[in-house]
Amino acid sequence: MLTPEGQTAKKRPGRFRKGAGLPEASAVTPPPAQRLTLGSALARLALPLLLPLVLMVTIVPTGFLLESPGPAFDLQADLEVEGAQTYSSQGEFMLTSVSIQESNLLTSALSLFSDGFDLIKVRDYLGEELDSEEQDIVDTVITYVSQDTATVAGLREAGIPVEVKGMGALVVAVAGGYPAQGAVNPGEVIVAVNGEPVTGGEGLNALINAAPEGESVILTLRKLDAEKLRESADESSNGAATRPDLASILLEEEREVEVIPVYEPALDRRVIGVSIRDYFTYSTAPKVSWDMETVKGPSAGLMMTLSLVNALTPEDLTAGEKVAGTGEITLEGDVGPIGGLPMKILAAEGEGAEVFLYPADNQEDLAGVSTDMELHAVSTLKEAVDYLRSMAAR
Repeated sequence: MLTPEGQTAKKRPGRFRKGAGLPEASAVTPPPAQRLTLGSALARLALPLLLPLVLMVTIVPTGFLLESPGPAFDLQADLEVEGAQTYSSQGEFMLTSVSIQESNLLTSALSLFSDGFDLIKVRDYLGEELDSEEQDIVDTVITYVSQDTATVAGLREAGIPVEVKGMGALVVAVAGGYPAQGAVNPGEVIVAVNGEPVTGGEGLNALINAAPEGESVILTLRKLDAEKLRESADESSNGAATRPDLASILLEEEREVEVIPVYEPALDRRVIGVSIRDYFTYSTAPKVSWDMETVKGPSAGLMMTLSLVNALTPEDLTAGEKVAGTGEITLEGDVGPIGGLPMKILAAEGEGAEVFLYPADNQEDLAGVSTDMELHAVSTLKEAVDYLRSMAAR
């Protein structure tokens, strides 16, 4: 037996009554039956009080979501190219992500003592008009758009011809207090302005800005086929590769709404208050596919594009290192800002990444972030490729 100081204690001999041959019982120690009865009584009294407390701490929602580092893995293993020469790589191009889950009182309290968790208001994440199911549908379509955008950008960077057909501008969020609020819904595609076809985000912005000051514009909208998306998700969960074509999930039925654009000084143009993505189809000789069912959103775009460029060109852009990163990619090759940068850096560091690429527009998000990885900001795909080539030449 050890004492609290770690020293061995000597056994003291028991005291015996003469002739009894048994240790003398303590006069202050209650019999075992009494101790059991007392403990059971206390448990009966405490249980009705503790159960509601446990339920409140672990189940009752707080209105916050808990953000933490998500999966980080080599994208090259999830890329498949048919109909074109491909090349192997000695290093990795790692996708990074964040994990989002509903926070209860316990996890909200614990997040205050850890750099690996952040709290996000549910409404800041979902917006004012969406519920979680609708957000999941929008995120799924954004993922499809992001995969196709990365494919087009990567093929173009590798010098492979690709033809793009614009179908409109996908609305991914609507800002409060702007003309589109209450008139346009996330998940709808704006296909025309005043009867003029919209081929993408830039075309939509130009048509909105061209409207005379103070005058309204007529937006033509088409919805996504939510039922077809749900069926596709169900089939994918059963192991079938059923990613639908973007044209096939755009319903034919149209509706029109009238809004009056307002001038936005920060952008120096008129706006209606929507966040959009190019909605398009493309055709090319090689067939490119991505097997990434666990990660949603646009932030994998940059790393997907780099993975494809690396696969289609003989030069190994990884230089044998683990290159991680994040950033949305556009058809023009621009790298856009994303959310959750600190958590994605933690995710990459946990998987042993040595280099991390991030959007230049996210520079302010690095305040207070410390890492041994080499961090490098980029604004375009070309900047990312040039940096990786310079890294390989060291």
